[in-house]
Amino acid sequence: MSEMQQAGNGSVALTRTALAPSVQRIGDRDIEITFLGDNAQGLPTWIMWSADEPYLIGMLCQGKMGYHFEQRTSTGVLVHENISLSRVQRALGG
Repeated sequence: MSEMQQAGNGSVALTRTALAPSVQRIGDRDIEITFLGDNAQGLPTWIMWSADEPYLIGMLCQGKMGYHFEQRTSTGVLVHENISLSRVQRALGG
């Protein structure tokens, strides 16, 4: 993987290699993270899937003031705006 970005504690790593999924252990589960490229607003965007079953976890975009994370939950979509990668990790249960 090239161009890795990591949280201060090294738990979440994001690659900028388009469409090359990587599996990471976050909390107690394996999460497949795939860089999709830039979205319509020009923001780098990743999608997260459960590595164990075909289950969409959420979508992550890098904004100017932090990350925007749209997380799928059992009660609907939970939107986190302008958060750090460590906060994304906590939202994922890590």
